[in-house]
Amino acid sequence: MLRWNRPDIETTEYFAPISSSKMKYPVSDDIYTLDIETTSLFYLDNKWQCFDYSRPPEDYKEIPKASVPYIWQFSINEKVYYGREFMELEDVFNDIYEKHFYKIIFIFNLSFEMQFLMNILSEKYSIKNMVCRDIRKPIQFEVPELHLIFRCAYMLTNMSLEVACLQYTDVQKKKGDLDYNKARSPLTKMTETEYGYCEYDCIGLYKIILYFRRKYKHVYKIPLTSTSIVRKELKKKIDYWYMKKQWSLVPPRDIYLKLMSCFAGGYTHANALNAYRVHKNVHSQDIASSYPAIMVTEKLPCKEFLKCSPDDFTPKKRERYAFMLKVHFENVKPKYYNHYMQISKCIKPKKLVNDNGRIVSIESCDYWLTDVDFDLILKCYKCEYQILEIYKAKKDYLDIKVIKYILELYGGKTKLKKKAKTDPEIAEVYQMMKGQLNSLYGVSVTNILSASTDFINGKWIQQDLTKSFVDKKLDDYKHSWSNLFYYACGCWITAFGRRNIFEQLLKMDVDLCYTDTDSLKYLNDHQDIFDEYNEKLIDKYKAVIKKYPELTLDDFMPEDEDGIKRPIGAFEYEGCYDSFVTCGAKKYAYEEDGELHITISGVNKKTGISALEGDISKFTESLVFDYNQSGRLVHYYIDDQPEVTFTDIDGNIYTSNYKYGIVLQPTTYTLGGTKATDVYIQLVKMYERRLAVENGKQEDSIYQTIGDQEAPETV
Repeated sequence: MLRWNRPDIETTEYFAPISSSKMKYPVSDDIYTLDIETTSLFYLDNKWQCFDYSRPPEDYKEIPKASVPYIWQFSINEKVYYGREFMELEDVFNDIYEKHFYKIIFIFNLSFEMQFLMNILSEKYSIKNMVCRDIRKPIQFEVPELHLIFRCAYMLTNMSLEVACLQYTDVQKKKGDLDYNKARSPLTKMTETEYGYCEYDCIGLYKIILYFRRKYKHVYKIPLTSTSIVRKELKKKIDYWYMKKQWSLVPPRDIYLKLMSCFAGGYTHANALNAYRVHKNVHSQDIASSYPAIMVTEKLPCKEFLKCSPDDFTPKKRERYAFMLKVHFENVKPKYYNHYMQISKCIKPKKLVNDNGRIVSIESCDYWLTDVDFDLILKCYKCEYQILEIYKAKKDYLDIKVIKYILELYGGKTKLKKKAKTDPEIAEVYQMMKGQLNSLYGVSVTNILSASTDFINGKWIQQDLTKSFVDKKLDDYKHSWSNLFYYACGCWITAFGRRNIFEQLLKMDVDLCYTDTDSLKYLNDHQDIFDEYNEKLIDKYKAVIKKYPELTLDDFMPEDEDGIKRPIGAFEYEGCYDSFVTCGAKKYAYEEDGELHITISGVNKKTGISALEGDISKFTESLVFDYNQSGRLVHYYIDDQPEVTFTDIDGNIYTSNYKYGIVLQPTTYTLGGTKATDVYIQLVKMYERRLAVENGKQEDSIYQTIGDQEAPETV
């Protein structure tokens, strides 16, 4: 790396145009990247110091916190410069300023760097044209006075920098890393090795962007996000008439809000009957490309939703129409040990029994749902119900151009999967196809009202979903070339995904251990369930082919490199775990071929495994992952940092007056320990007793039906 000293900057040609404010500017085709390193400080024992791992988490709850940048790295193409004082970056921005064109600076995690950049930008400059996912989650913004655009590269790949480098470049992370718990300041001496770690972050990011520049010809043409990539590719397959139809399907405000109420994600849950205990020989099944398969095999809403009568909700009409319903339920009691209804979806709930976010039983509630969900609820529960509101829309298969595109991606991915493991060039194509296939669902379920966050006058603003705001968003979307799928399609795609999983798990009920969106973990041999499901898939393929004769069964069932057919949407057997245990959604451990593995949302898989000490039976609600094992970091965004004076590791006394910063604080993690977990454990014990009754090991006078059991405390 070279220290920045106003170098003569060699640039390439410039390419135009992109929209910026009210004008159009040429954009440099050079690749600019930026990264910073910081020290997190805590006021302990009357001094500022780094995190003390010997102290319990409660010591850090109320104490002052601050963050100090100690080095920045800035690259112009493959040449990397650095500086130690953060405010020197303003000189860099001014030095590269050009009057007649813009430059795009790529930052891998813009959410982090933007907070520190505010120390430079907040007083002298304006931030315009913000594109963001949520508060403090920027994707891109513009600084007009500097002719700079800052863009988040993580949103382009949805991978860590290390993984993205392995995927798209020949750059690999050097062994070791910076010790982030050393008190460094801009005065701290750094070794050549440490400079090398810093340089890697810029060089690696440069190589990633270089890959995308080659793919899209120019820097300004690189999509903002992974879903934007899919949009670009899909636009090549469709025509104006397709878009005209999509524009006509943007619903009015009241229908759109009702569709939002109907939407739900994948079904992820542990069967309380089998939770908190280690099971041997647990089988695993997974659906191949679940959501893309639904997009090519199921009829989805294709016309506007119109209010209708409950009398229209007949089997015959359901063959032609999709229905959206608001239903009042009463006296809801379960038929199975696995539960479907979401507490978060209930309106005015009364007296419910909670199964870790799912409803065991409930006295009454209102519920917006799709017809697919309605069928599942009636299958899972005994209940009384009344349809309060109902809407219908014609349904049909997606456009042939879209179906062909999905099948081409799936077929290509299937054929290349094995070779991709050994051939880097093929791996690149394989990952591209896989990424596009996985992102298609994200495009279909884009909720334009979720993008209600803005950055105005230096403050994050969460827009209220007022009548005028929603109407404007929807009106704009009627003319947007990003509007590639009817929002209702996404609502039904996830509903079909839940149905495909839930119907199979009900067939094994007491043997189910865990499910997550498109996979099942279960006891005993139930292969016949999945064989039957896969056989019925053929009929679905044939129904689509009947409408679109240009398709063939081979399109739906491409062969892999070994000549084995891989039907899209089919269940695939993934093997048998030696042992398996779950403590709820996104919390499970398993042993396979003598090795232990864990999956816990937010806990590092590599470091966290040591908490088990080689014994899977220790995976219980009381298991604690210490600071080093959890790998979890709490992010504190600070907009008014105090003046900080501290002593760095070299003994230098340094004073920082940075107003904005982010503190990264290590934290422990307890697998259970919450009230919700305690209630869930009560339910587990209750179901254990119930099963004993059913097996004749306990007096049946104690419990009647599952729904009549003594309920644990509700949450």
